[in-house]
Amino acid sequence: MRVPPLALTLLIVSVVATAPISGANSVPFKGSWSGVTVAADLSTFPVVGVLAEGEGQLTHLGRYFMSSPHTTNVFTGQTTGDQIFTAANGDTLTAFCDGFPQQDPVTGIVSGALECDITGGTGRFADASGSYVFFLTASPNPSGLGFITEATIDGEISF
Repeated sequence: MRVPPLALTLLIVSVVATAPISGANSVPFKGSWSGVTVAADLSTFPVVGVLAEGEGQLTHLGRYFMSSPHTTNVFTGQTTGDQIFTAANGDTLTAFCDGFPQQDPVTGIVSGALECDITGGTGRFADASGSYVFFLTASPNPSGLGFITEATIDGEISF
């Protein structure tokens, strides 16, 4: 039996149009960040309110600036808060992060990972989702407040 070309075309279009597309646009999200503590609020000690800021390079953002308002419990290490990435064109990408980095009692260096969920953004990131791990090493800042932090980012993003 021979299927007419128009019927075959309609069948293919119908299958493609109704196929699930979830995850089809998930792409790697990788890069780095370097930043410093710019403010710390000790009024709710042992939970310290922190603002860290810095710059980095990420797939799908290029060079970017990131601000991270978060809290850290100095006894447990639990760190919870936001990361707000701003691309060169002004588009933003936001994420919520949580984890338990630990401080070495001898060196004062904090290291560990935060699990981050992308919560949206503006411009081309308005409907973004995904997740990544923020691997950090933070050294006490010898000339000022808080820490100097280096981090890598490894995950996936969907637009």
